Amino acid sequence: MTTSYEALGEAKIRAVLQALYDQLFVDPIVGFLFDGKDKAHIVEQQVIFTCRFLGGPQRYTGKPLPEAHASLPLLPGHFDRRHHLLGNLLEQHGVPDDVKRAWLDIDQGLRSSVLAAGEDARDKTHE
Repeated sequence: MTTSYEALGEAKIRAVLQALYDQLFVDPIVGFLFDGKDKAHIVEQQVIFTCRFLGGPQRYTGKPLPEAHASLPLLPGHFDRRHHLLGNLLEQHGVPDDVKRAWLDIDQGLRSSVLAAGEDARDKTHE
């Protein structure tokens, strides 16, 4: 059985994620969340993380998701925007439908962890 990682390869995953973060950094809805952030570092961490959850051999040793997003006042619409852009880019990069579905399902499964961190960050700004 071929994994999603094997179907795409690291180069394709990297290309999708680079395009995603190129868009996110300038996006009118979520771009402010990336002010002052190191795009190259974020992309590299995302490549390792994504390759791993798609069945690759990479070992993600970065921060846990809640910790990585702890300072960001994320709202559900911010997550949805990123998810929407990712879906568009998977289509534009010719990712096979089954792999696209798997990637988007996994991404959606991370929603609660990411948004819980955002809720904590919003609470801290109100204190």
